[in-house]
Amino acid sequence: MGRTVKDPNRRQPKPVQKVQLSEKNVGRRIVLVVLFLAIGSGFLVYGFMNFLRGDSGWREISVKAGSELNCSEDFTLKYNVGAGGVSAGGEAKALSLIYTDAAVKGYRLFNIDESFDDVTNLYDINQHPNEVMTVDPVLYDALKKVSDANCREIYLGPLYASLENLCMSNDDAAAAQFDPEKDDDAAEEAAAVAAFAQNPDDISMEFPGENQVCLHVSDAYQAYAAEMGYTAYLDFFWMKNAFLIDYLADMIRGEGYQLGIISSKDGFVRCLDETGKKEYQYPLYHLSGNEIQSHGTMMYEGPKSIVFFHAYQAGSPDTYRYYQYQDGTMRTPYLSASDGKDHTAASELIVYSGEYGCADTLLAAFFDYQAESLSGELLKTLASQKIYSVWFENNEIQTTDGKFSVTAVNK
Repeated sequence: MGRTVKDPNRRQPKPVQKVQLSEKNVGRRIVLVVLFLAIGSGFLVYGFMNFLRGDSGWREISVKAGSELNCSEDFTLKYNVGAGGVSAGGEAKALSLIYTDAAVKGYRLFNIDESFDDVTNLYDINQHPNEVMTVDPVLYDALKKVSDANCREIYLGPLYASLENLCMSNDDAAAAQFDPEKDDDAAEEAAAVAAFAQNPDDISMEFPGENQVCLHVSDAYQAYAAEMGYTAYLDFFWMKNAFLIDYLADMIRGEGYQLGIISSKDGFVRCLDETGKKEYQYPLYHLSGNEIQSHGTMMYEGPKSIVFFHAYQAGSPDTYRYYQYQDGTMRTPYLSASDGKDHTAASELIVYSGEYGCADTLLAAFFDYQAESLSGELLKTLASQKIYSVWFENNEIQTTDGKFSVTAVNK
C-alpha cells in the first residue's frame, strides 16, 4: 500500500507552475544549496581520515554488490582495516557481509510501506491495530524506547506523510495546501491527528510479552483514518536513522569490530573506537541570518554518539523533510504531538554522549529542541546525565562539556 496522505481525489495540489524567485531570497537559497551539496557529500567526512596507500588503513566499507534493498544509501561506514594485525582485505570482506545483512534487515524492519516474509515490521503493525504482534528484538526495543520516553510524536504518521507531500511540492502554492499554517483544511487535519496522538485512549502501544507489541487504536480513530485514507499510524520518520545507526553499530561492534565510525547523511554519528588513541572531528555550522557559517570542528574521542538537530536542509535525506518558501520560511520535520505543527528552538543543536546510543541521546534532548527557545539550564541537566550539548547564542558557541575542544576555522 502506497504512502498516501488521503484520498487522491481530495484537495489535490494545483497544477505545477513555473515560479520566478524573488531576488532578495536568492542569496539564502544559494547558501542552502551550497550547504546541501557540501554536507550531502562530505559533511561527516572527518579530517583525520587521510586514507593510507595500500591495503591497510581507513577504508569505506560498502554493502555487497547486487544485494537486496537496504538502508545503506543513507549511511557511510569507514573502518581502519588491518589495524588489529589481521588481513586488511579479509577484514573488509567480513565487515561488508555484516554490514550488508544488517542494512537489509534494518530497511525491512522500519519500513512502513510494504511487508516482507521474513520479518514483522512497522507496516504489519500499522495494518493490524489491536492485534498482538511478535516482532524482532531490534524493532521491539526501538518501539519500547519511544514509548518509555513518552515520545508521542511517533503516532504522527499521517502528518509525516502530509509533510512529505508538502516538501515534495513544486511551488509554494502546492506546498501551502498541505501546510497547517497556511491552509484551513490542513490546519483542521493537523489538529485532529494531534488530538488523537495526545490521547492514550485513542492510540498507544502495549508490550504484553517478550518481543510482543500491540498497537491499540480506538474505533473513533480507525474510522477517521479510513475516511482520510491514512496508511500508517506509527512512523519514526526523521528519527528513523538514529535507531538504524544504533542497530548497524551494534551489529558491527557485536562481531568484535571497534575501529570504525558510521555516519548518516542527516547528521547522526556512531564512533565505535574505544582505544582512546585517535582524535576525531565533527564540523560545526551555524545559520546566522541568511548565511550558514563554519565555526571550525569539534574534536572528540570515541566511543561517541552524536545527534544533529537542524532547522535547515543538511543532507540528501532532508529533501523530503524540509521545505523553504520564497520568503525564506522553513518547514521542518520536528512535528509536535501538542498541535501537529513543526517547532524548533534554534537553528541547530548538537548533542552527544559516550554512554548512550543515538536513539537514547535523541529522545533525551528532543523536547528541549522543541521548546520556545533553548534553555541552558535544561541542557545542563542533560549534561548531568552525560549527554552534552553544543549550540549558538549571538553567533558564539555555547557548550555544557567542560572538555569541549574546537579547531579554528580555516581561512
